[in-house]
Amino acid sequence: MRFVTGGIMHETHTFSAEPTTPESFPTSRGDEYWAYAGTNHSPGGVIDGCRARGIELVPTLFCDGVATGTPDRTTFELLVGELCRRIGAALPADGVLLTLHGAMVAEGFPDAEAEIVRRVRALVGPDVPIAVTLDFHANLGAEMVAGCDVVTTYDTYPHVDGAARAQEAVDLLARTVRREIRPTMALAKPPLLPVPQAQFTARSPFKILFDRAHAIEAAGDALSITVAGGFAYSDVPEAGLGILVTTDDDRPAAERIAGELAELAWGLRGEMIVANRPPREAVAEAIAHPAGPVVLVDVGDNIGGGTPGDGTTLLAELLAQGAAEATIVVADRDAVTAAFAAGVGGELRAAVGGKTDRRHGDPVPIAGRVRLLCDGDWVHEGPEQAGVPAAMGPTAVVRVEGVNLVLTSRKSAPGDLQQLKSVGIDPARQKILVVKAAVRWRGGYAPITKHSIDVDTPGLGGVDLGRFAFRHLRRPIFPLDADASWRPPGSAAGGPV
Repeated sequence: MRFVTGGIMHETHTFSAEPTTPESFPTSRGDEYWAYAGTNHSPGGVIDGCRARGIELVPTLFCDGVATGTPDRTTFELLVGELCRRIGAALPADGVLLTLHGAMVAEGFPDAEAEIVRRVRALVGPDVPIAVTLDFHANLGAEMVAGCDVVTTYDTYPHVDGAARAQEAVDLLARTVRREIRPTMALAKPPLLPVPQAQFTARSPFKILFDRAHAIEAAGDALSITVAGGFAYSDVPEAGLGILVTTDDDRPAAERIAGELAELAWGLRGEMIVANRPPREAVAEAIAHPAGPVVLVDVGDNIGGGTPGDGTTLLAELLAQGAAEATIVVADRDAVTAAFAAGVGGELRAAVGGKTDRRHGDPVPIAGRVRLLCDGDWVHEGPEQAGVPAAMGPTAVVRVEGVNLVLTSRKSAPGDLQQLKSVGIDPARQKILVVKAAVRWRGGYAPITKHSIDVDTPGLGGVDLGRFAFRHLRRPIFPLDADASWRPPGSAAGGPV
């Protein structure tokens, strides 16, 4: 058996002004792809799954960009064009496995994954099965689902099962090729738009949804069930929660189960509303807490959700309140350049952060001593993306009063302790840790955290969706439309009302 694989992963924040160019995507071509073997990431699961089953795998192109703004048409065509050319050159194949995100938007393509699948389908024809792996935050669309044969997404947030879900896709694709199963999918899209912070899968409401989905799978009533939380900051019609059920040639069962889970999600909608603490109050509580580390979650500057990583609200507040042994990471290439000019031991005077836009706080004047300069390269220890390299670009650690300020040239989503360990900071010995995240930080930091506070910082990751000027989103949708009502298809009334 011979599979071809490749993909493009990008979570697109359509309200972001941060540009997305081809250079925004770390890219593996051909044999470079094998570096993912053994890692806890989707490509690693594809490789390991094929090797375990004796399947020949031909890698083509894999692009994995951090969340930013909407790619323009030229960028999209460049990336997808190369992906399709490489897939075409690798044919014939028994199956194709695409590693995509599910919340990518591009100029002219509100559902970018649907367009990618459409072009690949045109290459391979109607008889070659296509499997797609997606991120948990995928905005599942009917067109994308119709174009492929198998879909899996992460079951966890933080995403600690990326490799496992890719291996599941390999297994389902192989069984499809051998004609052991005939995957039949049904998609349900209740009008729900939960923000990332509400999607932590280890607690209600998403734990309840996954517990029920896994029970149905264990009973043998479905081959696979996807509960995709969706990505609320993509202003597209398909944004929001999706339930995708795959059965073995039993569409009525798939539709019934999808409707049941969608109805369960709708009944839990009240638990998808979150409220966070004001910054001043949160910092004061962190300082007063008897033991650390205390994690201050900078939700408004959630890098993994497409923010710039240069938010300054908590930095300013930590300095104003005289915090001791606090650590914060801020992306600011200009400040890094100034730190390198000052040298280790030198004094850095600069205005830090708040430079990408006016949403995440103003630049903060600082005066501090440069403690360390490095290249910013490190490797995830996991569990999320264990073994995958990360690159923050030239990086400086500056001591500013009681604060360890880590300045990076590129934004880097927190969630792995190696981010700080790699620059000589032991996270477990800090009193206060600021993480620019919503939930992802829990993957690495939860085991050492004594207390955490979700902070209502300004920015593109804010939990009040009423602050965003949606124009293309399907309406009504909860919680933007608090009085929205809905019944699952097939009920007495059926559908949105």
